Amino acid sequence: MEMNLPNPPDFAPHVYRTNNICDNTLDDAQLETRCPLDIGQHDCTPISTCFVTNQLDRLPLELLIEVLLQLDIPSLTRFRGLNRHAMELVNSVHQYTAIIKHCPNIIRAIVSIQADAFDCSTLYRTLCTSRCFTCNRFGDHLYLIVCCRVCYLCSTQRAEYFPLTSREASKFFTPIAKPRSNAKSSRKLLELVKPPSILSLPRRYCSAVIFRGGVLWARQLQLYHRWAVVQSLAGSGLPQSDNTTREPKQFMAIISTPVLLNAGWQVDHRFFCLGCRNKRDGIIACFRIKYTTEDMSEHIASYRRVERRPRTPSGFMHITKD
Repeated sequence: MEMNLPNPPDFAPHVYRTNNICDNTLDDAQLETRCPLDIGQHDCTPISTCFVTNQLDRLPLELLIEVLLQLDIPSLTRFRGLNRHAMELVNSVHQYTAIIKHCPNIIRAIVSIQADAFDCSTLYRTLCTSRCFTCNRFGDHLYLIVCCRVCYLCSTQRAEYFPLTSREASKFFTPIAKPRSNAKSSRKLLELVKPPSILSLPRRYCSAVIFRGGVLWARQLQLYHRWAVVQSLAGSGLPQSDNTTREPKQFMAIISTPVLLNAGWQVDHRFFCLGCRNKRDGIIACFRIKYTTEDMSEHIASYRRVERRPRTPSGFMHITKD
């Protein structure tokens, strides 16, 4: 695991922490309003005295923690809200408290879209990593259908991060029996297989600049992980409407994420390069790439130091010649 090293002094003129581009991902979904979480509180609904939490006292705390770590986040959150004892049990799980302290919006997003295909332990381990699942760049987003880190470029350009709707996914499940028999429909077969999925939030998606605030998607969609449905991504090409900034589904399961460091006690959001702020390398939007401390050292060594552009006080560029 990477250590939380302080930024070297010569990094200061080269980097910035936040990108003011609004893509209408789950970061922009007003998650605090949609899912308040009520940290430190619990549901006051009356519970029977013989409720299961009383029975859990018979088990060692270490075993209880291991059991709770195997629960998906929506189930763990519901269990925590049952009564005070359940709240105390969940709060004793270090991995959960680290996530809720440093990444509360990730918990809110998971609960809001009902992402239940992974457990608390998997989420914590993923947050403690830094690399994109499909390339070696820093993964500054989480793809919440299956809980994997992904960089912005992969999330908008690779087929596996474009989820399928129920109608699209059911086409890959063809009944074996003849149509007149009692064969299950394609939709029923899809439900039986139960690939990882989420329920989208009705709201605006896509670039706020290009679409004057984003594309309004009022219907809630059941979205499935493409890779879990399609056995081979080869030949499962994206629809013609898919585009890196114009396909709403690509933003429905994505949220930005930091890196948890030092066993979850610290957090690092990493940084962008000022010299690449307005740069493109072919189809690659370089200003979208975030860097770790180590990556930034290599980047500066390759592209040289960053200085202000002549006659453009607000602009920066890499100086390729001394």
